[in-house]
Amino acid sequence: MTHSQYQFFNEGSIRQDANVNTSNIIIPLTQLGVLEVKGEHSFSFLQNLLTNDVNHLDTNQAQPNGLCNAKGRLLATFILISRNNSLQLVLPKNMCTSIQQRLSMYKLRSKVVISDISNGLSIIGLALCSDTFNKNLLFPRRDYQAFEYESCLIIKIPSSINRYLCLGYQNDIDSLCQRFRMKKWQMSSEMEWQLLDINEGLATVLFNTMEKFTPQQINFDLIGGVSFNKGCYPGQEIVARLHYLGKPSRRLFSAQSTIKNLPDIGQNVTDLHGNILGHVIMGQFNSIHTVRLLLSLKLADCEKEMFVNKSTAVVKIQSLMTGAN
Repeated sequence: MTHSQYQFFNEGSIRQDANVNTSNIIIPLTQLGVLEVKGEHSFSFLQNLLTNDVNHLDTNQAQPNGLCNAKGRLLATFILISRNNSLQLVLPKNMCTSIQQRLSMYKLRSKVVISDISNGLSIIGLALCSDTFNKNLLFPRRDYQAFEYESCLIIKIPSSINRYLCLGYQNDIDSLCQRFRMKKWQMSSEMEWQLLDINEGLATVLFNTMEKFTPQQINFDLIGGVSFNKGCYPGQEIVARLHYLGKPSRRLFSAQSTIKNLPDIGQNVTDLHGNILGHVIMGQFNSIHTVRLLLSLKLADCEKEMFVNKSTAVVKIQSLMTGAN
């Protein structure tokens, strides 16, 4: 992180042992960026391109959303936020340029301006250990509800704990962090946020997995990222066909492995004979040598013994398919 972007975090100490079970924590999310779509046609423009129902969004409301290619494979997943005069996409920062270019390909005569505003914003994650403290702060109570708080935008993220995404200008975020630190909030690393995502089964398409998976293969339809009642969008026929006429051959699973190094995103998961059973979607250390994983696996093979890095066994496979068809 840079001094200009996350000034307060440089002045404080980020604790690797900060635990949301015992303290409220603040997490700098330097890996995230923001694309902004403004203009007279911004809603109709994105409604025709994205997997979710953009027209359903009210001001200061968010939703999980995605962009597919013509084959129904996800180019990106992100949180889409409706602001007073724009729509904003929160996604991995290293994907902003490619997604901005892809969206621009569809502009034609649409009256929209697509901008990367990442450099003007700071993004942090907040995780609260106490529901009582949430009431005192008057944070949003419903998933993906968003509203202004101390000149920053706070968005409720689905979670078994009270978890929020917070966007704002750098000085406003620094001031907010200072106030929270005075109330004994601890600062933690981005690893903690990634673990929280993995534990909740919230997969993100990253640069290495662009165009590799349909929404169903990472359970994006099961977390509300796909509307099957809206109009067409790129890849819609394939995504809808999987939903209405068949069943996806792959789904998302959580898992655990004892390993010294994190597996690569998109890395193959294999059986004893090297046959590919699926792929690594996300991974993060849960302890020194234990890694929590999100895996996209073939349903026909999900009960087989499987490995990452050819020799390291994956254990504790858990289905995340509650509500699947």
